[in-house]
Amino acid sequence: MKLLFPFAKRYIAGDDLESAQSTANKLTSNGFELSFNYVGEYCKTIEEARQAQNQYSKILNYYQNQTIDISIKLSQFGLLLNPEVCEDLVRQIAEQAYNNGQTIRFDMEHSIITDRTLDLCLRMNKEFPRTIGTALQARLFRTKDDMIELMKNNVSVRLVKGAYVEKQTIALKSYQDIQVNYLQLIKLLGNNTNRKCAVATHDETILDNILSRADADRFDFEFIYGIRRDLQQKLKDQGQKVRIYLPYGENWLPYALRRLREWKNLVFVLRSVLKEFS
Repeated sequence: MKLLFPFAKRYIAGDDLESAQSTANKLTSNGFELSFNYVGEYCKTIEEARQAQNQYSKILNYYQNQTIDISIKLSQFGLLLNPEVCEDLVRQIAEQAYNNGQTIRFDMEHSIITDRTLDLCLRMNKEFPRTIGTALQARLFRTKDDMIELMKNNVSVRLVKGAYVEKQTIALKSYQDIQVNYLQLIKLLGNNTNRKCAVATHDETILDNILSRADADRFDFEFIYGIRRDLQQKLKDQGQKVRIYLPYGENWLPYALRRLREWKNLVFVLRSVLKEFS
């Protein structure tokens, strides 16, 4: 575990909120927006879910005078243990964010909880308008229909490619197919909503395509902390709104391992590091 920590430090802002604040302050002082993520998913007890809720409440309270965003995983809030408790915990932080003028994004997890994630997102959006948003995964066949429903309800969308292993009956598999679908979904999103939505990818082909559009400024551009810092800076220098997905927490090991889960991911990370210095 200790051997991985030097690697993890590149992608984790700290093991608690206090240690993450130094990184957060540097990013905001350099003109970046932030989306805080307290790392963790699939909690095993309701007490763990309450601890996650408490962490996010601390973030919202500390930055109550700033327009920061938080990104939460509903499985970390106990969605699979007790949906009623999960909804109550989410409502508490949603009300806090709403009162502070901050925003919340639901991270999209494995397809086994997609329906429940979107259902809760739509309910929370009615209670706390312009506060709740959600991620959608371009690799899933269902995403176009989900996006249309969210746009009807004026919900902000963060579009990602999707990192979860899914059955070929419900998800695209090839890199090119996902890339094409991503751009088709962006076109749909740009033409049919007045909410500010987010492009969340490090794929330069996708980014170049979107930046060439006349409505590119309708999107925020989101990047994972520690990956392609050169690209983050480049887009910000071009006048785009760039938000950094900033993970922190004592449960950093699973997050770090996810970055290394497959050889192709390791190659991607190494290439990203080399591109920053090329």
